[in-house]
Amino acid sequence: MSLTGTVQRSSAFGPWTTSFKTSVQSREIGLRVFGKNGVKDSAKSGPAELLPLVIYFHGGFFTCGAVEDADGIAHALSEKAVVVAVDYPLAGNDSFLDITEVAFEALQWAYDHAAGLGADGTRVMVAGDQAGGNLAAAVAMIARDRLTPTTRGICLKGQILITPMLDPTQSSKSMKALGKCVCQEGWAAYLPSTSDALHPYAAPAQSRRLGGLVPALVITAQNDALRDEAEQYASSLIAAGVPVQVRRFAAESGQLVDPTHASFSSVISTIKQFIQDPA
Repeated sequence: MSLTGTVQRSSAFGPWTTSFKTSVQSREIGLRVFGKNGVKDSAKSGPAELLPLVIYFHGGFFTCGAVEDADGIAHALSEKAVVVAVDYPLAGNDSFLDITEVAFEALQWAYDHAAGLGADGTRVMVAGDQAGGNLAAAVAMIARDRLTPTTRGICLKGQILITPMLDPTQSSKSMKALGKCVCQEGWAAYLPSTSDALHPYAAPAQSRRLGGLVPALVITAQNDALRDEAEQYASSLIAAGVPVQVRRFAAESGQLVDPTHASFSSVISTIKQFIQDPA
């Protein structure tokens, strides 16, 4: 597996852009890196302050969305963390196992390059909204299952799940209340085989082995169809002994990660606090 990449600044004020070659079909995966320290400014003397590292998976419904969709929330969080937004492949041409593998390798790349990004490799978190929240939850599971401090050194500190897609059965009360949802088409493309929905990395809400996962922040919205499955997952994590913080925001139109949303500043404040103290 090749996890090499060169960090480049896209503009004086924009994110740094880079990529890495994943083991999945040897493709290049784009990354957008936000953080006021980012790569050390050669014009300044002395070491740059190291910030927590957050790997962020953008929203959408597995078949849509783009890495640029995360620009607003990534920029807002960059005062307190270095945020690496991942341009992961969408459903259609890739299996869910390939997509989750790409997501996990993005975590590995970010950790390996943490120092060069001005980030603290001992304070790493995964985050995402909608389908990206699913990937963040899956990566947290993969990290628990594969990694130990002695095998690679990565030790996740937390997972941030914002209105995440976690349950392909779509049987929750909030989902049924909405009626037909674009989530249905997304799940069908992501998990074309019924047996796929039994895999915990594809459907975290169906997992029966949640112990040992890192602390979670679960953010929902009152009028969101994904509200109940996210909060039910939080309850399952708590029952498994995982520290969890749950925050439900009032009903407002739009997405919580949209900078124009009425609750956006409160969402950012909640996430920043969790980044500083996930326990």
